[in-house]
Amino acid sequence: MSAARLLVGPPFDLARTLQSGQCFRWTVTGRRARGIVAGTVAVVTQTAGRLAIEWEGPRGAPAMLRRHLGADQPLTEIEAQLASDPVLRRLLPQTSGIALMRQDPWECLVSYVVSAFNNIPKISLSIQRLAQSCGEPIRGAADDFSFPSPARLAAASRSRLRSCALGYRASYVRDLARLVADGDVDLDAIARLPHAELRKALLALPGVGEKVADCVLLFAYGRGEAFPVDVWVQRAVEGWYFNGRAKTPRAIRDWARDRFGPLAGYAQQHLFAGARRHIPPH
Repeated sequence: MSAARLLVGPPFDLARTLQSGQCFRWTVTGRRARGIVAGTVAVVTQTAGRLAIEWEGPRGAPAMLRRHLGADQPLTEIEAQLASDPVLRRLLPQTSGIALMRQDPWECLVSYVVSAFNNIPKISLSIQRLAQSCGEPIRGAADDFSFPSPARLAAASRSRLRSCALGYRASYVRDLARLVADGDVDLDAIARLPHAELRKALLALPGVGEKVADCVLLFAYGRGEAFPVDVWVQRAVEGWYFNGRAKTPRAIRDWARDRFGPLAGYAQQHLFAGARRHIPPH
C-alpha cells in the first residue's frame, strides 16, 4: 500500500463524519477507518491535525479522499454560523466535526435507493453483496470489490440482485442501471441543473422518493440547501423547534431552507446526530 499524511484542521472529526449515516462502505474502529471508494481501498487514521492515509490505487488518491471525506471544508466558519441557532448551539459540543461527504453520484444514488425503509447494517450488507456479486476485484486487496458499474448491474438478473438482500428494491436498481447504462439518464450532465430542476430529475427515477432525492442532492451533488427528512430529523425538528407539533416532511424542508439557507444540509447532519443521541427510538 502507498502512504501519505494530510494536514486537516479542527474541528473535522473522521469518526463522526463516517458514522453520520452518509455512506455505507466505511467501517470505523476508534480513530481508524477502512473504506472502499472509487475503486480504492483506503485506511485512514486521524491524529492531531493530520490524516494518515494508506491506500491501494492511483497516485492521486489522497486528494480524492480528502474531498470525499469532506476534510477540505471550512468547518470552523460553518459551525460558527450554525451556532447562532440555539438548538444547534446546544448540540455542537457533542456533534462538532461532521463534514458533508462528496460521493460518486451513481454509487450514492443506488445506495440510497437501497436505503429506503431500511436500516444501516442491512444497507451496508446489501451494498457489500452487490459489490461482491457484480463489481470488479480491486488489485492488491483480497476479497474487496469496486462498486458495480451501471452496465454490470443492468446485465444482472433479478434473482442475482435479490440474492444481494435487496428485496423489492432489486427491480428499482436494475431499472436505474438500464437507464444510466443506455444513456437515457446522464448523472454528470444533470449536475449542472439548478437545484429545483435537479431534484425533479432525480424524483423521476425509479425508486427515488423525496428523502432519497434529498440525500443524493446533498451527499453526491453538494447541494447544501438540501435537507433530507427521516424519522430522526422529523422528531428532532418537531420536538426542539415546534414544541412537539406534527409537521409534514415537506413543511420541514421548507422551514429548514428558510432558516438555514445553504447550510441546511449541515444543520440536518447535526440534528440527525443529536436526535440519535438524545431522542429515544419509538
